[in-house]
Amino acid sequence: MLHDFKVMFVFVNDRMRTFIPLNIAYLSASLKEAGFSTCLFDSSFYVEQDRLGEEAKKEEAGIFQGVDYAYIGVELKEGSMVEDLLVQVERDKPDLIAFSVFSQSREQDFRMAAAIKERYEQTPIIFGGIHVNIDPLEVLRKPYIDFICLGEGDQALVELAGNLRDGKGPEGVGNLGWMKNGQYIQNPMRPAQHLDDVCEFPDWDLFEPYHLYGPYRGKLLKMALVEFSRQCPFKCTYCGNMVLKDNYEKSGVDFKFRHKSPKKWIAELKHMKEHYGIEFINIVDGTFVAQRKDVLAEVAELYVRDVNLPFFCDATVTCFDKKGRKAELLEKMGCVCVNIGLETADEEYRNKYMDRPGSMSNEQIIDAFLQCRDAGLDTRSYNIIGLPYQTREGIMDTVELNRESKVGSLSLSIFMPYEGTPLRDLCIKEGLYDPDALGAGDGDGTQPLISNPYLSDAELMGLYYTYALYVFLPKDMWPIIKLAESDTPDAVELRNKLVDLMNARTQNRSVVDLGVEDFETSMG
Repeated sequence: MLHDFKVMFVFVNDRMRTFIPLNIAYLSASLKEAGFSTCLFDSSFYVEQDRLGEEAKKEEAGIFQGVDYAYIGVELKEGSMVEDLLVQVERDKPDLIAFSVFSQSREQDFRMAAAIKERYEQTPIIFGGIHVNIDPLEVLRKPYIDFICLGEGDQALVELAGNLRDGKGPEGVGNLGWMKNGQYIQNPMRPAQHLDDVCEFPDWDLFEPYHLYGPYRGKLLKMALVEFSRQCPFKCTYCGNMVLKDNYEKSGVDFKFRHKSPKKWIAELKHMKEHYGIEFINIVDGTFVAQRKDVLAEVAELYVRDVNLPFFCDATVTCFDKKGRKAELLEKMGCVCVNIGLETADEEYRNKYMDRPGSMSNEQIIDAFLQCRDAGLDTRSYNIIGLPYQTREGIMDTVELNRESKVGSLSLSIFMPYEGTPLRDLCIKEGLYDPDALGAGDGDGTQPLISNPYLSDAELMGLYYTYALYVFLPKDMWPIIKLAESDTPDAVELRNKLVDLMNARTQNRSVVDLGVEDFETSMG
């Protein structure tokens, strides 16, 4: 019987956040629709992988508002993550165990897979995810990993489960790779599946109820992470997006931006709202507004009629039309915030090093933000500092671009040299980054990982902690803000008071109303 075959997913969540990962939810749903059963080991909130220190840095920099997860029943887990995993494997007796791997957490994935294989030698293990696409051979050389999946796994995992159930192997299953007699064998990539055919609805029943919640501006709301499209159409050099595309192209498969039909997507969102009481939608597409205007217009009409929930989404500057029609459609749908990549203000740098995207100008950036603002939308800018060869002046120019764009809030990351990206390769080639150094793969964009001849680590951290202050407080306060860049006790105390002032005032009135006298008064 088909249902006698069970697949266990190992959810490695080292970010101390609640969320339902799209990949596992869709893969589990596809397996269940094919008649298989699934189960989940959830590594969320184990004390041994606590990354609250990095979250605290974001709060200290004024770019993230902390939330109390205990409010929704989250408790930190004191036990051994690996031992708990092994207990669950013994209890559930899965026939196949699946990991989806990000480069930053791969050592944890490897450790858990090795422990499983040591005790349950006959249980096959498959690895998928972005890190597998970046370095498939590194993964398959691990003696405890039996198969890898390149690209999307919705069809491949179902087909592999059927083969294993029937006593067969991975031969002929598109996207799968394995080792045979010491040789790497990789099946050709299968054509990209039409997104309407992936599954009816993602499987949320696999997850603890607290994963239905997500943070938004200091509050926890019942929040759905959803996808309308796959494969961002751009090829930014700091993003792993192109690795997936390249793997498909090697097999002669066209892997490009595609989206669900509006009716299919709205039916999915309506199901989430009615069955799980969702209050808020988080559209995780790399750029939601990449779709044509007529498609977005159809989506907007159906969304207002059948879903009508607030949401936020990511967008790319060049996807907005000059007349502001797409921004108006987002406002009509109920979008509360558009997250737009700004990264750096240096146009020459963007073109030379980042391919972001092509000839995008600062004028276009400002226009996109102001279009959204004029349509009644809040905006959030994505910023990267500490890029290779970036200077303090370049960072302050980006501060100015944020101010000219009148951004409502911002997200800030110190440059992360993600594996498989051209910008990482540049850093290694020019001696700015040692991938073998202790801690080289760690971090969450809150600490320097490369050497920059124009910026010391201390100066970069000072700018990280004060970046939002430079953007949102008036320029006559900049000399005071600069005093807060150091890590002395007095500077930290000053910085905390500046952040408090920024948060209190920007919630109620325009930052242009703030000044040095306001701050001096607040200091007593």
